[in-house]
Amino acid sequence: MQAVRVRVRCFPVAGSRWYISRMVAHPKAHKRPAAPRAARPFALPVWALLVTVAVATLVVHRHTLSAYFALDDLIMFQQAHGIRPWPLTAWRWLSGWAWFKAVVPVWGDEPFPYHVMSLVLHVANALLLLRLARRWGASAPAAWLASGLFALSRLHFPALLAATSIGELLSLTFLLTALGLASSNTDGSPGIVRKVPALAMLAMALAVSAKESVMLVPIAALLLAQHPKAGPDTAADAPPASSLLERVRPILPLLLTGVVLGAILLGSGLGSGRLGGQAYAVSFGPDALENVARLASWSLDLVDPIPDLHASTTGVAWLVWPAVALTLTLLAWIRGGPLARAGVAWWWLAVLPVLPLPGRTYLHYLYVPLAGLALALAALFDAWRLRGATAPAPRPGRRAWVVAATMLLAYAVWSDLLLSVRMDLRMPSVDWPLDPVLRKSEIARRSIGDVRRYLSDRHANVVILIPASTSRPVDLGTGRVVADSVAKRYALREVLDDGRSLRAMVSAVDSAVIVHDYEPGRAGWEYLVSQADSHLVPLGPLPRAHAALVRGMLSLGLVDVARDYAQKALVADPQDGAMRELLDSMGPAAPH
Repeated sequence: MQAVRVRVRCFPVAGSRWYISRMVAHPKAHKRPAAPRAARPFALPVWALLVTVAVATLVVHRHTLSAYFALDDLIMFQQAHGIRPWPLTAWRWLSGWAWFKAVVPVWGDEPFPYHVMSLVLHVANALLLLRLARRWGASAPAAWLASGLFALSRLHFPALLAATSIGELLSLTFLLTALGLASSNTDGSPGIVRKVPALAMLAMALAVSAKESVMLVPIAALLLAQHPKAGPDTAADAPPASSLLERVRPILPLLLTGVVLGAILLGSGLGSGRLGGQAYAVSFGPDALENVARLASWSLDLVDPIPDLHASTTGVAWLVWPAVALTLTLLAWIRGGPLARAGVAWWWLAVLPVLPLPGRTYLHYLYVPLAGLALALAALFDAWRLRGATAPAPRPGRRAWVVAATMLLAYAVWSDLLLSVRMDLRMPSVDWPLDPVLRKSEIARRSIGDVRRYLSDRHANVVILIPASTSRPVDLGTGRVVADSVAKRYALREVLDDGRSLRAMVSAVDSAVIVHDYEPGRAGWEYLVSQADSHLVPLGPLPRAHAALVRGMLSLGLVDVARDYAQKALVADPQDGAMRELLDSMGPAAPH
């Protein structure tokens, strides 16, 4: 029997496994729920933060670029031109004689370069504040928000308008520089001051030399140094916390420099008499409480275009606002973090030196304190962003940046609107700005500009007539027309400082005299008469300008005033034929 061969083809092992896996049913696997996705970190580039703050600041505060000098600036120009002596004192030497002796020969008597420099320093301060907020633990969007809120505040308008407020700006510039040098970097590493501590001390010395009111602010940094470095978006990367002594050590030299040098400079001011008189009288008690009420209400005001229009608080406000300030301070101290406490302490430490000055509180006093308030607001923003978060704190995402940008945009638009209203508001009784700062500035601009245009570099002696018979006394602080009295106050005379400011601002004026009625003599002097809006109308040289004035009075229907002036002129000069002819043309006086 023949054998039959049978071939059996076997599947490979891998193929059999595939076959079996396809033929055997497996139980369905249950999918696990996806873990919630954390917000993706997001950060704007540093240059974008700096540029947005700088551009927005220049746009909002552009109003100061077209303004004239403030009243105190005119006194400074008197000193710069030798009409008044510079005070022999080291008190505020940097922002006083040293600064203006350097810039006046370069910039002259035009306000624009002074306003530009103030804006440049203000932008620099805002950027330094952003850097300090980051070093003190604020997240990037919170620091950006704090810098922008400080930079865009309309409350800085008087400080940016007055050239003599350079002390406020310079003191904050050097203070922020000193604190930045003494603070750790954003990653927790030591700052440059650990290697060169003299740099921070030098910056602090320059700060108190510009204005001594910053001498106590480093105490706020000591409060912050009590806590280890733990920024909201850098805590995970920060190195181990250093000891309390190591954190406090860089700040102590700044505080010592500020207190010691500040006391020496204050003593110099007292010795020279610069800190004497009514302007620097000291009073504690109700006056200090009144100043707290005023500064606190101004700091928190978001509605009034001219918050400093009123000289004092009214009603129970002088008790309510201090209570509000203390309540907010306690909330920051109890519920807030280290940055919130440091920011609130900064505000109090910066306003403390001016609290005992009765009735001498001005809006520019808030320039340095508002930087501390901005730091406290940065802490509040981070507290909102991190609500409900667990450690380690998440880095800021897009939402935080969008909220910060929206807040800055809204605040910029609102500040610009209120500043525009402040510039446009006018007094009902006379064509002067309602703003007390702008009012004095505008009076000076009009009168000084009229004299400069009339003389056109032609040297002359000037007599300005402010007629007592037709002038309405206006209080420069309130803008109200006051009742007539024996001793009248003339706004133009106060602004021009009895003519000294006119001589300082118009180099062609050799001498200047202000009179209120006919006065004999001064032949050849240029005669100008003041109008109700403080513009000056030139009448020509004396004595024939007297007749021109009488003709002007008659054209306005002021017959009785013209007759009185002509009679006085004829008593002094009976041979004045033109004046005699004008008096005869008026006819006899009407019987009373």
